[in-house]
Amino acid sequence: MAKKTQAELADYYNETQDLSRFGEENAVPVTVKRSVTLSVRFSDEEIAELRARSEEAGVKVTSFIRAAALEATSPVDRVALGELARDLEQRAHLVTEFVTRGA
Repeated sequence: MAKKTQAELADYYNETQDLSRFGEENAVPVTVKRSVTLSVRFSDEEIAELRARSEEAGVKVTSFIRAAALEATSPVDRVALGELARDLEQRAHLVTEFVTRGA
């Protein structure tokens, strides 16, 4: 069997959720049966953007749209994100002070 590219492995996983071909020993195949089709209309500009982004990600446009839709339903904890950003800013400031003093 020929070795699959990262994009092919991503497509395979997106379609099946089967990790057995990812080199994990004793991986148990899991089959996801996708039987529902949903029709969505995009403008020419929108589909061009989606195709470009999916190509950059190395996945099929359908897999890209599915992942984006599922991610969009995952709420972002903006309070926690703000705290992380403030912490990162403080740490960056400390690093800058350390580098400046050491120079």
